[in-house]
Amino acid sequence: MKIVFNPFIKYTEKQLLPLAIIITIAGCFIAHYCNTRYDGILDLHFGNNVSKLAPFKDNGINILVLFFLLYTAGKYINGKTRAVDIFVTVVTARLPLYVLPVININNQMQEISLKVIDSNSQHAEISTLETLFIITTTIIIILFVIWYIVVLYNGFKVSANAKGIKHNILFIIAIILAEAASKITIAAIN
Repeated sequence: MKIVFNPFIKYTEKQLLPLAIIITIAGCFIAHYCNTRYDGILDLHFGNNVSKLAPFKDNGINILVLFFLLYTAGKYINGKTRAVDIFVTVVTARLPLYVLPVININNQMQEISLKVIDSNSQHAEISTLETLFIITTTIIIILFVIWYIVVLYNGFKVSANAKGIKHNILFIIAIILAEAASKITIAAIN
């Protein structure tokens, strides 16, 4: 179970990088077919008619922004922090996020979400099954995002030899800045 949250203790960057890149590409195709956007390092949203390139652009921006900020933080903590280790950490940590688009197969989540929004203004009724679906998928999404952050933290800790509260705070600041920067960049490009 430990390896699920910290694959860096068993596998090297040479083993993780090719697999992470292949799964990232597959995740982008899945996101396209399930109309999902990764519009922030911590976000995904379901929509309609997501272009083939959108998930690739989203993930590219998310990965690069997160890499830059975590690498900067890592270098500040430990001058020997290697770029390849931080890059592998970022692409490996994102793997749980690539499973989540299947929640929106056939735009099911998007349609229920729109129904919820419409129900606030037009008094449309939402079935118990739809409510249960929303609650269940929300819990799953939260758990997968937590999994992603734990893997990211563990990889960063190993890559930068981060220890102590100051390093944890630096990691949190890098994540917050990366979320803001990725959202701004993705919005500007679209």
